[in-house]
Amino acid sequence: PAAPPPTVEDAAHIAVGARCQVEPGARRGVVAFVGLVPELAGEGVWVGVRLDEPLGKNDGTVKGRQLFQAPANHGTFVRPKNVEIGDFPELLDDDLDDDDEL
Repeated sequence: PAAPPPTVEDAAHIAVGARCQVEPGARRGVVAFVGLVPELAGEGVWVGVRLDEPLGKNDGTVKGRQLFQAPANHGTFVRPKNVEIGDFPELLDDDLDDDDEL
């Protein structure tokens, strides 16, 4: 049997404005929306995330309805189970290779 759609209770720990990491892909960003999105396939609660990098599929708009603002390809909608809230700093490309330089 299919799992029931996510509920508000499933997303109770997710607050708009919180830093997060989104799976798949360990993408980082800020929670920008929590709620129902009838325009998306599948019932239940969705979490809109404004990603730090252009790894998303939208700008916070779904089928003409803007749910949050983000630059192009910096928005994504995922299920609450795919969002981990925490102190996830922004990853900067120039910070990744510092140890490799001698």
